[in-house]
Amino acid sequence: MAEPPPDATLVLRNEDLEVVVLPGKGADIYSVIDRRTGVDVLFRTPWGWRDPATITPTGNSQVDWLARYPGGWQLLVPNAGPEREHHGVRRGFHGEAALVGWAVEERTADSARLTVDLVTAPLRLVRELVLDGMTLVVTDHIRNTSPVTVPVMCVQHAGFGAPFLDGHCRLETSARTVVVADGYDEIADLQAIPGPDDQRSFFAGLTGFDDAWLSISSPTAGFGIRLSWDSAVLPHAWLWQEVHAIHEFPWFGRAYVVGVEPANVLPDDDLAATPLLPGGEEWQTRVSLTRFDL
Repeated sequence: MAEPPPDATLVLRNEDLEVVVLPGKGADIYSVIDRRTGVDVLFRTPWGWRDPATITPTGNSQVDWLARYPGGWQLLVPNAGPEREHHGVRRGFHGEAALVGWAVEERTADSARLTVDLVTAPLRLVRELVLDGMTLVVTDHIRNTSPVTVPVMCVQHAGFGAPFLDGHCRLETSARTVVVADGYDEIADLQAIPGPDDQRSFFAGLTGFDDAWLSISSPTAGFGIRLSWDSAVLPHAWLWQEVHAIHEFPWFGRAYVVGVEPANVLPDDDLAATPLLPGGEEWQTRVSLTRFDL
């Protein structure tokens, strides 16, 4: 599995955490490593990092997005899920923000600020990352630079995987409602995360949050992680589990991932249900990932 070369990464570090960011590919958070154990909590695809410049586009936005997907944590803007057309332009699968290069405007040993202007929507994005002890704080600013109101999907696409995940992990959340996506079956016990030898494919929306959070505890790793966020801006979370169940592209039975994705839409929402960002206005989302001892 290929790893990105040092010149493609931006590394943030303090005594507790090391975070690897990919400025040239969506400002992705590629790794979140617990420095006490050396465990990276984020999912890695079977193929790992690929140099975007070496990938030949197929014309299918889903195939092209997945070909560039190394795992980790992406910002999905202005689209999430299947491609859609708006105002005469195609918004590709999972949006433009996670594919393009971002500029690093500021950085220190434990913080960074990156920016990009999108083409498929009149949006300027600013991503701020700050390490504060055992917490990574990710603040994203989404500004409409036009006078025209536009629908904007926003999903924080964070995936977790082995060795942090195994069959002993437990999931807890403050969500009161689970909305299973079309085509998937309900799961009797969502708190039990399947093990690496199980088979499961599951996709749902979590909603009904007040104080929005979700945690995964890993007794094997000896610690857990907790995602918390502002439910006024991101009132839902997508819960995605793919465990050796899809034997076709792109996984071919090789994926072991649990995705926890704070979102402003539910998985089956379309453009008609997408929140509108008025001209000249800005949204700000703040998601914190905190490591805690068990």
